[in-house]
Order: sequence, then structure tokens, then C-alpha cells
Amino acid sequence: MTTTQHVINIIKLVYRRGRRLVAALLLIILIENLWSSMQQTSLADLQTHSQQLVELMAAQAGHEARYWLIENDEEKLQALVDRLTEHRLVEFSAIYDNYGQVVVSADAVTEQPEQVFVVVEEVREDALIHGYLHVTVNQPLLLAEPLATHEYLTYYGQYLILFAILAGILATITFNKWRYRRWRPPQENQ
Repeated sequence: MTTTQHVINIIKLVYRRGRRLVAALLLIILIENLWSSMQQTSLADLQTHSQQLVELMAAQAGHEARYWLIENDEEKLQALVDRLTEHRLVEFSAIYDNYGQVVVSADAVTEQPEQVFVVVEEVREDALIHGYLHVTVNQPLLLAEPLATHEYLTYYGQYLILFAILAGILATITFNKWRYRRWRPPQENQ
């Protein structure tokens, strides 16, 4: 083999390995982008789910308030909004009549948060509106547990990606050694 052929073979070898390295780097970048996209989608889904649960709670409380509004029982309505406000997520709750006048209200004794999620539920019976239920929820508290879980999963997910990269490197090294190992027939004793 001449020096020129040897140099050409080395260049080809470096080119092939360089292509594999670039492909591996592109795959790592793709995995990271997909991971980030899935994290954002997951976080948005967690927020939507939490807000749907608050809306469900407001709908159930509105259904209970309907009966007490029809009966014009302010004591039971006050007990309802007090129970709602006792929950650590609820900052304020009130029931209004069908003209928008406050019937009863309850305010939590905590400081007002910067971000709130407000739900206004119509208290109705078919087409007849009896009043409105207003619930103000502390949004940071509402999302605190889902965000903590999300951060926990993100933290360990990063380690899983690193372990996958290491496993890929070890598999590549293993198969690369097998590829270049030459089979030699056993030598006969002379």
C-alpha cells in the first residue's frame, strides 16, 4: 500500500466516523428538543387539569347554592361560602343574586396573592338564573404540587437521557470492536 492510498484510507475512515459523530450529535439535539417540548406540553396539561378541577368544585358548590337561593336561606349560603373559603386554595367566595347584588361572602384571612384564578358559576335551574357563585383561587398554591412533581420528573429525566447516551456509547464501542476483530483459523500443531 502506497503512502497516498494510506492517506486516502485514513481520510475515508475519519470522514465515516465524523459522519457518525455528527449523526449522534444531531440525535442528541433532537432528543433534547423533544424532551423540552414534552415538558412544556405536560406543564400546560397540568395547569389545565388543575383549573378544570377548580371549575368542577365551583359547579358542585353552585348546584348546592341553587337550592339555598331558591329557599332564600342566607344562613346556609353563608355556611357554604365559609366552607369554600376554609380550603387553603380559596381566597374569596361569594354568592350574588340574579341582579348581581351580594347575598353572602367570605374572605380568607391571608394576604392577597399576586396571581389568582377566578371562577364565576351561574346558579341556575334550566333557563332560570337564580344567582352567581364567585370563587377566587390562589393560583400559585393551586399549581404548587403539580409543579413540584413536574420539576422532580424533569430532574430525573435529565439523568435518564445521560444514561441513554452512555449506553449508546458503550454499545457503539462494543460493536465497533467486534467489527474490526478478524477471525483467525486455529493453527495446527506442527
